[in-house]
Amino acid sequence: MKRVSIDTALTASSISAVLAIVTAAACASPTIPGFGNGRDEDPTSPGSKRGDGGATSGAPTRTGLPCDVDKVLKTKCQACHGASPSAGASTSLVTYADLQKTGPGGAKVADLVKERIQDAARPMPPGALLPPADRAPLDAWFAAGAPESDAECDNGEAPSGTKPLSCKPDFVLKGSRPYAMPAGKVDEYVCVGVDVNLAKKRHVIGMAPKVDNAKILHHILLFKTKKAVPNEPTPCGAFNSAGLDWTLVTGWAPGGGNMELPPEAGYAEEVGTTHWVLQFHYNNAANAPNQADNSGFEFCTTEELRPNDAGIVAFGSINFSIPPRATHKIKCDHPLGPQFAGVTFFSASPHMHTAGASMSTERVPKLGLGKPEMVFADNAFNFEKQEHHPIRTSVAPGDIMRTRCAWKNPTDSVIGFGEGTGDEMCFHFMAYYPDKQVPWVMPSVLTKCSVE
Repeated sequence: MKRVSIDTALTASSISAVLAIVTAAACASPTIPGFGNGRDEDPTSPGSKRGDGGATSGAPTRTGLPCDVDKVLKTKCQACHGASPSAGASTSLVTYADLQKTGPGGAKVADLVKERIQDAARPMPPGALLPPADRAPLDAWFAAGAPESDAECDNGEAPSGTKPLSCKPDFVLKGSRPYAMPAGKVDEYVCVGVDVNLAKKRHVIGMAPKVDNAKILHHILLFKTKKAVPNEPTPCGAFNSAGLDWTLVTGWAPGGGNMELPPEAGYAEEVGTTHWVLQFHYNNAANAPNQADNSGFEFCTTEELRPNDAGIVAFGSINFSIPPRATHKIKCDHPLGPQFAGVTFFSASPHMHTAGASMSTERVPKLGLGKPEMVFADNAFNFEKQEHHPIRTSVAPGDIMRTRCAWKNPTDSVIGFGEGTGDEMCFHFMAYYPDKQVPWVMPSVLTKCSVE
């Protein structure tokens, strides 16, 4: 297992190694026994389809489940475990009959659900254990013997998609053809390059995932690069984005949605050729036959340039060690240098793995002597709900960006930074303007951390 120490020489090659690990982790997803991969992802963008997701209207429905149980399954599980399972999930969790079926491994689906909602090491949904208010109806139902119910429930619809972009999409990034998932393959990483040739600079002001086959698609990462990548969908491995030539722009991850930029900024496409790369992570843990996908990203663009180009950096750390069977918290301070004069942050996206419990970033003026200002806090981090959060924080040179990461390690092993979902991360991605051309991982490499 790769480990990266803060004592590593800060060369281009060492930062490239970090970038490789970060990219792999951003795409990684575990295969969870009993439920395919079990990702509780929010559905995707306008024009795409995620599967039935249970109820199809707001009218009362009878699923054979008590209404409080129906509500928990609908809101916490059915984005993947709907009537048509998606994102690699192999089992529906919509009706009483679904829970009576035999699941993977020969166990009854209801028994698998009962086991996994109590398993801190392998919780279902992945991430933290369900909150007590959500577990209570399930626990009570199982304690009563999981009886069938005649109740008609009005719990609305299961999650059905992200909100439409407020701008009108006018450009789609995708491959020249669909990618056919090889038979018997569980995980695959595929890269698609799209070159945009312009005679006039324009700004990308809105981006939304456009999912073609939700059954196998897990993640999309979007990069700008300095060199062209083939448009033909090509297996590329999890590490193909290693290097300072690849700049992370946005992505679709569990629970993620659209990215719309504030009116002050846009991601620049310059005169000449802009090289975009889409990196897809596919998962077919359900071993569904004949699966292909041609997903992408749709853009809103404008030649009426906004005042600023936008950029992204990540605060946090690559240097931590989480003891076994313990809660662990670190505080990391990164002083902003002169290049951050006049910078405004407008989006925050915490990223950790399944042991992640919370993350926050404060701005502390005057080299840490001023009054702390909370930039963004996620006090109940959920691996399945990694989203863009609108913020608005102006900073100045000498400000300290103070990031705290906390984890709960339910295992008997020490957990450190790494690419696997069994490893951990502490990255608070923040989009900002004007773009200062700072390598996005640099603040996390140069930070100073302590254990709290």
